[in-house]
Amino acid sequence: MGSIIPLRILSNKKWGLNQNTLGNLYKSLVGSILDYSFPCLNSFSENNIKKLQAIQNTAVRSILKLKYDTPSNIVHHEAFNKLKLLTVSNRLFELSERYVRTGLSHSIPLVERLVKKYKEGFESRNIEYPTQLCNCYLTIFSYFPET
Repeated sequence: MGSIIPLRILSNKKWGLNQNTLGNLYKSLVGSILDYSFPCLNSFSENNIKKLQAIQNTAVRSILKLKYDTPSNIVHHEAFNKLKLLTVSNRLFELSERYVRTGLSHSIPLVERLVKKYKEGFESRNIEYPTQLCNCYLTIFSYFPET
Protein backbone atom coordinates (compact mmCIF):
# COMPACT_ATOMS: atom_id res chain seq x y z
CA MET A 1 0.00 0.00 0.00
CA GLY A 2 2.96 2.29 -0.59
CA SER A 3 0.85 3.93 -3.31
CA ILE A 4 -0.48 6.51 -0.84
CA ILE A 5 2.73 8.56 -0.72
CA PRO A 6 2.73 9.12 -4.51
CA LEU A 7 -0.90 10.24 -4.22
CA ARG A 8 0.17 12.87 -1.67
CA ILE A 9 2.88 14.03 -4.04
CA LEU A 10 0.53 14.04 -7.03
CA SER A 11 -2.13 15.93 -5.08
CA ASN A 12 0.30 18.84 -4.83
CA LYS A 13 -1.03 21.87 -6.74
CA LYS A 14 2.02 21.98 -9.03
CA TRP A 15 0.83 18.89 -10.84
CA GLY A 16 -2.58 20.41 -11.51
CA LEU A 17 -4.46 17.14 -11.07
CA ASN A 18 -8.10 17.45 -10.04
CA GLN A 19 -9.98 15.34 -7.50
CA ASN A 20 -11.50 13.04 -10.12
CA THR A 21 -8.11 12.24 -11.64
CA LEU A 22 -6.60 11.59 -8.21
CA GLY A 23 -9.60 9.46 -7.23
CA ASN A 24 -9.20 7.41 -10.40
CA LEU A 25 -5.49 6.99 -9.67
CA TYR A 26 -6.31 5.71 -6.20
CA LYS A 27 -8.89 3.28 -7.57
CA SER A 28 -6.40 2.06 -10.17
CA LEU A 29 -3.37 1.74 -7.90
CA VAL A 30 -4.92 0.65 -4.60
CA GLY A 31 -8.54 -0.21 -5.37
CA SER A 32 -7.53 -2.77 -7.97
CA ILE A 33 -5.35 -4.55 -5.39
CA LEU A 34 -8.32 -4.72 -3.01
CA ASP A 35 -10.66 -5.87 -5.78
CA TYR A 36 -8.45 -8.68 -7.03
CA SER A 37 -7.53 -9.77 -3.50
CA PHE A 38 -11.05 -9.80 -2.10
CA PRO A 39 -11.29 -13.60 -1.63
CA CYS A 40 -8.26 -13.42 0.69
CA LEU A 41 -9.23 -10.12 2.30
CA ASN A 42 -12.61 -11.51 3.32
CA SER A 43 -10.81 -13.75 5.79
CA PHE A 44 -8.96 -10.77 7.31
CA SER A 45 -9.68 -9.91 10.90
CA GLU A 46 -11.77 -6.85 11.64
CA ASN A 47 -8.61 -5.19 12.94
CA ASN A 48 -6.82 -5.67 9.61
CA ILE A 49 -9.83 -4.35 7.69
CA LYS A 50 -9.67 -1.25 9.93
CA LYS A 51 -6.01 -0.82 8.97
CA LEU A 52 -6.91 -0.96 5.27
CA GLN A 53 -9.69 1.55 5.92
CA ALA A 54 -7.22 3.87 7.66
CA ILE A 55 -5.02 3.76 4.55
CA GLN A 56 -8.00 4.58 2.36
CA ASN A 57 -9.05 7.40 4.71
CA THR A 58 -5.55 8.90 4.45
CA ALA A 59 -5.73 8.80 0.67
CA VAL A 60 -9.21 10.37 0.62
CA ARG A 61 -8.12 13.15 2.98
CA SER A 62 -5.18 13.87 0.70
CA ILE A 63 -7.22 13.76 -2.51
CA LEU A 64 -10.07 15.90 -1.19
CA LYS A 65 -7.77 18.17 0.83
CA LEU A 66 -9.59 17.37 4.07
CA LYS A 67 -8.01 18.21 7.41
CA TYR A 68 -6.20 15.41 9.22
CA ASP A 69 -8.70 15.51 12.09
CA THR A 70 -11.80 15.20 9.87
CA PRO A 71 -13.94 12.46 11.46
CA SER A 72 -14.01 9.14 9.61
CA ASN A 73 -17.77 9.20 9.03
CA ILE A 74 -17.40 12.51 7.17
CA VAL A 75 -14.42 11.14 5.21
CA HIS A 76 -16.52 8.10 4.19
CA HIS A 77 -19.45 10.31 3.19
CA GLU A 78 -17.25 12.64 1.12
CA ALA A 79 -15.42 9.68 -0.47
CA PHE A 80 -18.70 8.20 -1.64
CA ASN A 81 -20.28 11.46 -2.78
CA LYS A 82 -17.27 12.96 -4.53
CA LEU A 83 -15.21 9.93 -5.58
CA LYS A 84 -17.85 7.16 -5.65
CA LEU A 85 -15.61 5.23 -3.28
CA LEU A 86 -17.15 2.74 -0.83
CA THR A 87 -15.66 1.89 2.54
CA VAL A 88 -13.34 -1.13 2.43
CA SER A 89 -15.81 -3.41 4.22
CA ASN A 90 -18.70 -2.32 1.98
CA ARG A 91 -16.58 -2.88 -1.13
CA LEU A 92 -15.59 -6.37 0.04
CA PHE A 93 -19.24 -7.17 0.75
CA GLU A 94 -20.25 -5.91 -2.71
CA LEU A 95 -17.56 -8.02 -4.39
CA SER A 96 -18.56 -11.13 -2.42
CA GLU A 97 -22.21 -10.69 -3.35
CA ARG A 98 -21.33 -10.24 -7.02
CA TYR A 99 -19.05 -13.31 -6.96
CA VAL A 100 -21.68 -15.57 -5.41
CA ARG A 101 -24.54 -14.18 -7.54
CA THR A 102 -22.54 -14.65 -10.76
CA GLY A 103 -21.38 -18.13 -9.76
CA LEU A 104 -24.92 -19.23 -8.97
CA SER A 105 -26.50 -17.63 -12.04
CA HIS A 106 -23.94 -19.32 -14.31
CA SER A 107 -24.13 -22.64 -12.43
CA ILE A 108 -20.42 -22.70 -11.61
CA PRO A 109 -19.91 -26.12 -9.96
CA LEU A 110 -17.41 -24.91 -7.34
CA VAL A 111 -19.68 -22.09 -6.18
CA GLU A 112 -22.69 -24.39 -6.15
CA ARG A 113 -20.81 -26.94 -4.00
CA LEU A 114 -19.59 -24.24 -1.62
CA VAL A 115 -23.10 -22.83 -1.29
CA LYS A 116 -24.57 -26.29 -0.71
CA LYS A 117 -22.04 -26.99 2.07
CA TYR A 118 -22.59 -23.53 3.53
CA LYS A 119 -26.35 -23.94 3.48
CA GLU A 120 -26.10 -27.32 5.22
CA GLY A 121 -23.88 -25.77 7.89
CA PHE A 122 -26.15 -22.75 8.22
CA GLU A 123 -29.24 -24.87 8.67
CA SER A 124 -27.53 -26.94 11.36
CA ARG A 125 -26.00 -23.76 12.90
CA ASN A 126 -22.64 -25.50 12.65
CA ILE A 127 -20.39 -22.96 10.92
CA GLU A 128 -16.92 -23.47 12.36
CA TYR A 129 -15.04 -21.08 10.09
CA PRO A 130 -16.84 -18.09 8.60
CA THR A 131 -16.24 -17.67 4.88
CA GLN A 132 -17.10 -14.98 2.37
CA LEU A 133 -20.35 -16.89 1.83
CA CYS A 134 -21.47 -15.92 5.34
CA ASN A 135 -21.93 -12.35 4.13
CA CYS A 136 -24.01 -13.47 1.16
CA TYR A 137 -26.83 -15.39 2.80
CA LEU A 138 -29.53 -13.21 1.21
CA THR A 139 -28.13 -13.89 -2.25
CA ILE A 140 -27.79 -17.59 -1.49
CA PHE A 141 -31.31 -17.91 -0.16
CA SER A 142 -32.75 -16.00 -3.12
CA TYR A 143 -31.43 -18.85 -5.32
CA PHE A 144 -32.48 -21.54 -2.87
CA PRO A 145 -35.75 -20.40 -1.30
CA GLU A 146 -36.95 -22.04 1.89
CA THR A 147 -39.32 -24.93 1.32
